[in-house]
Amino acid sequence: MRRSHLAPAFYGGRGFALYHANGPASRDRLAPHFHDEYLICAQLRGREQCHVGGKLHQLVAGDIALINPQQVHTGNAEGEDIEYVSLYVDRTLAQRLTRELTGAFEAPEFTVVRVADRPALVEEICQLLATVRGPPGAGSSRLTEQEEAAIEAALLRVVLHAFEEFSTLRAPLARSTSRVAHRRIARALEYMRTLGPEVGPDALRLARVAEVAGLSKFHFLRQFNQVVGMTPGAYLRTLRLCHAARLLRTSAAPIADVASAVGFADHPGFSRAFARDIGMTPSEYRQLGPL
Repeated sequence: MRRSHLAPAFYGGRGFALYHANGPASRDRLAPHFHDEYLICAQLRGREQCHVGGKLHQLVAGDIALINPQQVHTGNAEGEDIEYVSLYVDRTLAQRLTRELTGAFEAPEFTVVRVADRPALVEEICQLLATVRGPPGAGSSRLTEQEEAAIEAALLRVVLHAFEEFSTLRAPLARSTSRVAHRRIARALEYMRTLGPEVGPDALRLARVAEVAGLSKFHFLRQFNQVVGMTPGAYLRTLRLCHAARLLRTSAAPIADVASAVGFADHPGFSRAFARDIGMTPSEYRQLGPL
């Protein structure tokens, strides 16, 4: 997500999006949120505090954060100057690699959040950034086949390295960091994820989700906040925006139609919500290219 005062740059390609930020750290606190993609984030300068699954992780220069799809987290900088590179990997890419490497169809899950002392992986992430940027002075013209192949090769090096060492890809019995131990809340999460994207938090009664979890409304709300890290309403809103982000990069539907498909009453309201959560407008996000 974009932070004020930083110098941000977004890049996109088949199966991924890349975000590079550097500059003075914002004093605004980043609210709990999640993405529909895997997140591989290299801290290049400065320090960050990252809450994931109710645990606080301190990231320093040279560390890498690994976040699973739809895993609630925060990321707040400490100090005055930071730089980091965030790679968002589409789940379809992870599923394809899993089938090719193991024959299995279930996408891998990261088993650690903070990775330290892996300079080779940090360097591969930086090489991906340099490859996507292209040579100094390069414009935004269409990429050649050679350039696309170089980007794909750099992307696969990062993704394979991260999944091979720190996920269930080669250790299917290892515990995912996104596993929800609270069975009743896990049941409610699964129910919410199966709802259509047009179902908004105002249309879904709290009593219904609490009933699915087998808890009273009061206890469900308290337990959901504690276990997941955000309210049920905020979780459902974020799910809708994740679905919208996918539609923007997998279809040519007008933005107004995308807004309507995920339950927003109007284009402006959708654009504001999307920019606040994703860090760019819907039209800017679509310019990252097809998935």
